[in-house]
Amino acid sequence: MDVDKLKQWLELAQKVQGNDFWNSIFDGPPGGQIGQVNNQQDARHRYNHYQPNQSAPSSQAEFPKVDIYTNNREWMVVVDLPGIRKEDVNLSMSANNLTIKGVLHSPYKDATVIKAERPTGHFERTIQLPELINETRTAARFFNGVLEVRIMRNLAPERNIRID
Repeated sequence: MDVDKLKQWLELAQKVQGNDFWNSIFDGPPGGQIGQVNNQQDARHRYNHYQPNQSAPSSQAEFPKVDIYTNNREWMVVVDLPGIRKEDVNLSMSANNLTIKGVLHSPYKDATVIKAERPTGHFERTIQLPELINETRTAARFFNGVLEVRIMRNLAPERNIRID
């Protein structure tokens, strides 16, 4: 192979993968780059119930991102699900747990991935609320990639107890 062509490949790999790409290939243990990706995927699966087909950035802590709000009447759970269709999301509840499951599809089925930072594949996340969920008084709506779940609180009114 021509040295000039090898330099061109090196420059292209550095643009796409970053400056440490070749160092991680040649300076690490055999299969180092692949092993790192598999370890990152295993860690995300173990700790976040996240199972991507493509490796996502290591800064991705949990997916999907969730905000939880409360007031004196209800819990409001807001879930970011960008690029996901409503049909690809499933909600379930049990005791004080709200579970969100779904699938992130790749936008291009017949294309070769050059760089993938956006997750794809199956995901699952369980949110534990501090009190039991009232399943009969729950509503969910999905709009512009944001899922909002409203759960009425099970607050029993205060009552006086007679002392004998």
